[in-house]
Parts: sequence; structure tokens; C-alpha cells
Amino acid sequence: MEYLLNPTLPVHPSQAGQWRGNPIIGKEFQYLRQPFRPKYSRLMRMLVMPNPQRTEKKADQWTPRVSEDVEYLADRNRDWIVWLGHACYLMQLNGLRYLTDPQLRDIRMAPRRVFPPFDYEQLRGVDYLLLSHDHRDHVDERCIRAITKNNDIRKILCPLRMSSVIGGWVGDTVIEEAAWFQRYDLAGTGVDIHFLPSRHWCRRGLRDFNRVLWGSFMIETGGGGAGARKIYFGGDSGYTPYWEEIGQMFPGIDLAMLGIGAYMPEYVMREVHANPAEAFTGYRDLQAQYWWPMHHGTYDLSNEPPAEPILWATKLMGKHGLGDRLVQPAVNEPWWFG
Repeated sequence: MEYLLNPTLPVHPSQAGQWRGNPIIGKEFQYLRQPFRPKYSRLMRMLVMPNPQRTEKKADQWTPRVSEDVEYLADRNRDWIVWLGHACYLMQLNGLRYLTDPQLRDIRMAPRRVFPPFDYEQLRGVDYLLLSHDHRDHVDERCIRAITKNNDIRKILCPLRMSSVIGGWVGDTVIEEAAWFQRYDLAGTGVDIHFLPSRHWCRRGLRDFNRVLWGSFMIETGGGGAGARKIYFGGDSGYTPYWEEIGQMFPGIDLAMLGIGAYMPEYVMREVHANPAEAFTGYRDLQAQYWWPMHHGTYDLSNEPPAEPILWATKLMGKHGLGDRLVQPAVNEPWWFG
């Protein structure tokens, strides 16, 4: 077994001297905890067995609210965060723009996007791309080609071996890969970004299981001074004890972006996607101030009705007296703390 990391990037101080990198055997990254391997037999069972929630799902016509006002794109002075659907956020921090997992169109060989996509051909002013893993609902060739062509991207921040997927799409755009617990080089931006664990997997074809690493991001602004913020982007993940450890590693997290959709049936999804109750526990484990649910209401990827995830999350937050800590503005509507 080998251990891989980027030798040019620092490791978080809590892991210094003990973290050798992500383990890999042959070409396949290994799980440090709770190993699993998705089985085609379970997927086929999902496809051929009746959905117990079929009637409820068919009757549920809910879709997220969508704002058509893009005036915020002209504002380079304030910080803001915008959800563009699924796991795609556009964040402006210290005058620079960071875009996560830019799947902004219909997914090939999958159900169409529920609401119209943000016009990625018109998206301008993006400085950094953050890619959490290689699945097609997070890393889309057409979107990434257009965004890197139309924007002066300073750097793409991604997991180890993502270059094997996107290298031919992005021209001479700099790609910086990291192992878990490593900090990217963003000197001069006033922003620190660490790559961190998640419970998921990677594959784009039939024979490339876990050849690319997967993970999540911690985004820190302000260097710990007044006005500093810590924003956690969870990527795709099943419930994981890593969330509690990340909360301890980065005390005082302001915002946790955690997925709540694509969790049914459990025998297919539970290892890789949290349901709202599990994501709520993760939000509490992280000890974050605000929770911004994502990965719902954009693509029909599973058996639960479309409104169920956000209604469940809203109910949980209200039950625990945290209703004002649930962030859910309209798609394409800028938000900032307070």
C-alpha cells in the first residue's frame, strides 16, 4: 500500500507528523474507515423494484424558488454566497469568486434538471473552481470547458488525480490537487482552503472505481481576526464520524453546506448520501452556526419525493429551536450571514 499527498502543500497542524496521505493500492484509493464498494446488483434492484413512495412522489410538484435577478454579479465589493442548485455555489470572498462543483445543465443519461440552469455560458468573474469528486452531477465537461474558457481562472482546487479527468478540458489553467487535511496555496487572497474527508466514492466509467480521490472543503476568511468566517462545503457524503473531527479541528464553523437529497432507497444510497436526519446530526457534530441544505430539488436521482428532504430538514431545525439557523434562500439569490 502506498500513501499519496501533494508534497508541495502543508498538512493541517493537527495531523502534522502522523498523516502520510491517502492510502492507495494499485490505482484505487482506499477507505480508511467503513470500507464499501457499490454493487450493480443493488442498483438494478432499485431500477426494477417498485418505489414504495411512487404515488407520493408523482403527486409532489415542489421545486425550489428561483430568482432571476443577477444584479449581484456586478457587485465586487461585498461578500455573498449564491446557491445555483444541487452542489453548485458561487461565493464572493474578499473580492474573489469561488465556484463549487459546476454542474449547471442537464446530466447526460439522467433525468433532466428540474428548474432551468444558470446560464454557465454567461458566467463571468470566476477566479477559482473547487471540485469535490469526479461524478458527472458535480464535474461536467461542457460546463468546465465553458467556464475555464470564459473566465480568467487562477486555479482549480481538487482532489488527487482529478487531472486525469479534467486535464484535457481546461487548457493551461493551473490544477492544484490535494490529499485530505492539506491546505491549498492561495497566497495573497486572504482565504485559506483545506481539503478534508467525506464518505463517498468516485467513478465515471465501468473500470475506474476510486481512481480519483473524493472529499470536502473548509473555506476560511479573515485569518481569524474580526469578521473572519469558516464555511464548510461537504461535497457528497454519507453520515461520517469525520464531521465531528472536522468540527474539533476547525472550531467555530459559521456555515455548513451539507447534502440532504438522494437517500432512498437506503440499501443503495445510505453509504454515500446522508438523509436529512443524518445531515442534521452532521451539522450538530460540526458545531456549525448555520446549516445550508443542498443536493436536493435539482435532479431526480432517487426515490424520495422532491419536497421531502427540505420539509424534513425544516421540521428538525424547528423542533430543536434552530429554525432561524436554517439557510434556504431562493436559487440564484445572494445570502450572507445576518
